[in-house]
Amino acid sequence: MTALEEKLTRYKARSSNTEQEKQERAKRMVRAAVNGWSGFTDITLSLLPKGSYKNNTNVRADSDVDIAVIHEGFYYFNDADLREGDKVVRHPITRKRYAGADFRGELEKAMCAAYGTDCDTSGSTAIEIAENGGRVKADVVPSFRHRKYYYDAQGNVRYFEGTRTLRTNGEWVINYPEQQYANGVAKNHHDRTGMRYKQMVRILKRVENDLVTAGKIEALPSYFMECLVYCVPDNFFNHQSDTPLTDDFTAIVRHIWNKTKPNGTAKSWNEPNDIKPLFGDRQKWSIDDAHQLALKTWQHLELGD
Repeated sequence: MTALEEKLTRYKARSSNTEQEKQERAKRMVRAAVNGWSGFTDITLSLLPKGSYKNNTNVRADSDVDIAVIHEGFYYFNDADLREGDKVVRHPITRKRYAGADFRGELEKAMCAAYGTDCDTSGSTAIEIAENGGRVKADVVPSFRHRKYYYDAQGNVRYFEGTRTLRTNGEWVINYPEQQYANGVAKNHHDRTGMRYKQMVRILKRVENDLVTAGKIEALPSYFMECLVYCVPDNFFNHQSDTPLTDDFTAIVRHIWNKTKPNGTAKSWNEPNDIKPLFGDRQKWSIDDAHQLALKTWQHLELGD
């Protein structure tokens, strides 16, 4: 085994059993804080773990737990793609308690009552619960249901269901974590990528952490690495050779670098949910970020000529 293959073998691993236990404990404690808060006694809430923890792509340096706390009393929607006669009938929202920013305010009270000074409400999106000896950091995201309506191939009205979060600056953020999870499981299947998709995501995340530590790039969101690897076609995975991880990773990094050139096709890539454009408006990254990450990764690991 080459030195690089040995390194990638370490880098492909999921977080340790100890870390997983801390993650599970953080999830249980968030649930207990929500269930124990008197302000929520007459509304229905659900908890949706999401992000790298849920998708089994987390690494030690990025092992926080993302949990959407969803207000189930009503939903928001986008029917802009529908013809006028098919648009959703607007009804007044009933049981509107804790709509919009009010919900975040009440959830902040619940988390701070449970965690005291470990509860940080200064972030624009998530309420952060600090790490301690028994749990990893938890990002608690106050959310609502969101429906994006569209026409299917037969012309029938359908919708994607996601989550919608109001940032403290008044901006709405819409995500589709359940579609992301399902698509990631499908891509990781033995018949598609030989169970190597999530391994390659973890490897790229760990390499990105190394590059940041070395001062070679600025830190990028952990989710971005998952997106980039997801957009690589399945046939670039599952090499059968003496150095399969090296060959997979080399092919993946080369593909990302090529497709993120100025004349490349990366501008048409979607996030793993296959709904949101990867390089759409208001993203925290750019095509050049992806191109430079691929270049620095190639140079850092000395992948080839």
